Amino acid sequence: MVEPVVHNWSRKQLQATQLTKLSRDSRLKPSVWLSVDASGERRIVKDCHGLPFYSRWLAKMLMWREYRIMLMLDGLEQVPQVREKIDRSAFSMSFMSGEPLSIENFVFAPRRIADDLLSLIEKLHQRKVYHLDLRQRQNILLGDGLKVQIIDFGASWSPSALSRVIFSNILANVDRSAALKYLARFAPNEMTYAEAKQLLRRLWLRRVWVFSPYRSHGITETLKRIVAQGPQFEESDHNM
Repeated sequence: MVEPVVHNWSRKQLQATQLTKLSRDSRLKPSVWLSVDASGERRIVKDCHGLPFYSRWLAKMLMWREYRIMLMLDGLEQVPQVREKIDRSAFSMSFMSGEPLSIENFVFAPRRIADDLLSLIEKLHQRKVYHLDLRQRQNILLGDGLKVQIIDFGASWSPSALSRVIFSNILANVDRSAALKYLARFAPNEMTYAEAKQLLRRLWLRRVWVFSPYRSHGITETLKRIVAQGPQFEESDHNM
C-alpha cells in the first residue's frame, strides 16, 4: 500500500484556529479538540500537550498507536483521514459529520444500516484493523442519507501476523457482534435465524469476560425467542 501523504502543521497554526474541547479531562488519554480555521474548515485534533509529565508518555503511546492505525485506513471514506502531524504531541484528522447511532435514527432503516455497518467492518478487517469499541454508539455516526461512518480508533488493534492467526476470528466477532446487537435491541424483527443463532453462540464468551460486567439488555432472551421460531423465518438471500 502506498504511504499516504501527511502534511506538517505547526502548533502556532493550530492555536490560530477556534478550538472546542470534545473529550472529558483525562491524565491518561490525549485530549480531543474540534478545530475550525478561518475558512470554516473543521478538523479533529488529538493532543497530549499540557498533560502531566508522568502520564504524558502513556497518552503519547496510545495516540501514535492510533495514528499508525489511521494511516492503514487511508482512502477509506467512511472513517476519518489523517490530515497533519502537528508536533510530537499532536496530529489532526478529518471531521466526520453525522449523528451518533440511536434508536431514533436506527429504526428508519435498521436492516440497511446493520448491513452497511457489517460491510464497513469487513473493510476494516481487510486492512487488518479491528475497532473493538463499536458497542459504544457514539463511535458510529449516521451521515446524510443514513450513511454509516466509524470514528474513534483509540481502542482499535492491528495485530501482528502471528497474533492474527491466533486472534483474528475472536477480534472479528467482537466487531460483528456489536452490529448485530443493535438489530437485536432495536429491530429484532429484522434479524434472521442464522444471525440470532450466531450471536447467541458468541454471547456466552462475553459473559465470562472478567474485565467489565456483562449486561444483556434483554438481548439473550430476544435471540432465544428468534431461534425458537426456527430457520423457516430466515431470509434465504441474506449472508453474514
